[in-house]
Amino acid sequence: MKTISIPESEYLSLKRTVEELKMQVNLLKDTDFLQKLSVAYSIWNNKKDTTPLVSNKRGSGKDAILYISDDFTAPLEDFKDYM
Repeated sequence: MKTISIPESEYLSLKRTVEELKMQVNLLKDTDFLQKLSVAYSIWNNKKDTTPLVSNKRGSGKDAILYISDDFTAPLEDFKDYM
């Protein structure tokens, strides 16, 4: 087998990562944590979005758009150089 050397900072970083992964695995073995996670997931998953979807059919802005100025399609001063 071949021996490979790496910098100490890299080794310590890998060691910390392995320790964090071990802690996460231990959490997955904890039934209390899994129960809390399951409850949180079910609440998040069952959350209903009550905002109505915007229709893109003709006339869908009938009640939303109340006023359009007469010069709505007139060229803008800011873009005069580009026209």
